[in-house]
Amino acid sequence: MSSSTPPADNNADTPAAKQKSKALSDAVISPETVAAYLEQNPGFLNDRPELLVALVPPEQNHGSGVLDMQKFMLERLQGELTRFSSREKTLLAAAESNADVQGRVFAATEALLDAESFEELIKIVLKKIPQMFDISAAALCIEAGDHVPAGATEFGIIVVEPGALDSLMDSGRTVALRSDIVGDKAIFGSRASKVRSAALLRLDLGAKVPNGLLALGAESSTGFDPRQGTELLSFFSHVLQRTIQRWLTQST
Repeated sequence: MSSSTPPADNNADTPAAKQKSKALSDAVISPETVAAYLEQNPGFLNDRPELLVALVPPEQNHGSGVLDMQKFMLERLQGELTRFSSREKTLLAAAESNADVQGRVFAATEALLDAESFEELIKIVLKKIPQMFDISAAALCIEAGDHVPAGATEFGIIVVEPGALDSLMDSGRTVALRSDIVGDKAIFGSRASKVRSAALLRLDLGAKVPNGLLALGAESSTGFDPRQGTELLSFFSHVLQRTIQRWLTQST
């Protein structure tokens, strides 16, 4: 482990040591101060390789047509350090963003599980989930059929024509992300004008219940993007459909 305090020198009484101590004690940082510190701390740059990027390598003249390989290697090292630093910042930003999304999904999942009635569950989905996910709209849709839950439309559930969900999502997909779109009024209603990207989550509500869909809409055109991972959204939709199934079973 390195330290910013210069190590003890057995030859502290020598003229050279006294000169270095004087340079280090000067109020103004001079070239001599820097040189003295580096001499007493030879591992300084090894512990802080990012400083190499700021250094200008010395040029050595070996004659016409002779390359200075030392300067070339140092410049290449500086370039690699710059790329590594940029990549590290990108990875850290992605990790922070993923942690934030994960926290939001887990909090929303907990809210679903805490619902004390089917009506409260739907209110959480339509009212609280947009706030928790920092999006502009959420819509819960089911296809028309003989087993539409009683009071579905009164709760705010949107009833769509049979087969409508297959037209919105690719066959077999449980999650579909759409970017740079115009919000569908049939799904988002009056909030459609604020939707520029969407996540569509297919809900399997059971054999005797019509197919369902949770649509999440964001104002940013890239808020949801097909290139994004869908694992957390898949997890959330699975919890939601199981929670809905539980309440539908209890009400029958």
